[in-house]
Amino acid sequence: MQAIMLINAVVFLLSFANPGSLLWYGAFFPSLSHELWRFVSYAFIHVNFMHVLFNMLMFWMFATDVCKTLGERSFTALYLISAVFAGVFSLFFYSIGIMGPHPIIGASGALFGVMAAYAFLFPERTILMFFIIPMKIKYAIWIFIAIDLFMANSGDNIAHYTHLGGVLSGFLFMLAWSRPKQEKTYSKEFFKEKAQRYEQKPPLEGELYAGSLNAKEEKLNEILEKINRSGLQSLSQEERNYLQWFGQQNKRRS
Repeated sequence: MQAIMLINAVVFLLSFANPGSLLWYGAFFPSLSHELWRFVSYAFIHVNFMHVLFNMLMFWMFATDVCKTLGERSFTALYLISAVFAGVFSLFFYSIGIMGPHPIIGASGALFGVMAAYAFLFPERTILMFFIIPMKIKYAIWIFIAIDLFMANSGDNIAHYTHLGGVLSGFLFMLAWSRPKQEKTYSKEFFKEKAQRYEQKPPLEGELYAGSLNAKEEKLNEILEKINRSGLQSLSQEERNYLQWFGQQNKRRS
């Protein structure tokens, strides 16, 4: 998350040196959509101080908790995918002449993807609409969408359809991210089955978590990597149980 903000800030500072070249080589031009880097580069370009300030302020407000929940890797994927999808989404409206020939710059498309993820994860949280009106995010996100739809053809030089592409991308990303993961080992059902199986006869040490030593250590390394990446609060109850069990086994052996 910090890296994304830093890149936006650095690119903005570089725009003072030669804004024309930065726009020409990095902005999203519909006629140059075959230059694939533009689907990402445009989302880091701002040439107006208020533009970058507002976008980064909104990014910080919504991205902090989303990043903590998803982890750095998934959050970065969300941001970049939303930027790319927002650009692709805009191509259709360019092709039918609604958006005109104007290029797209700015983090807004990716930002709306992050906002959609925030609404998906924390629908009951209250935000200040326009920094004034308190409203739950699950309602506010629809007002943002309605505003973009209403203002899409107003000629205000804002890529409203790109915003809508970002919102759609954010929701699709979160639907994919939240799909139930197939439980590989050590599930609750696994524990219940073992408990019933050895109800009359207590299991031998280590039998509850059957498997080779390498498999057990691999599971431990996965959990430790998750802690390092996303923090202890990101662990499921099953992972916490496994850490506790592994620690008890090491105490017994020592």
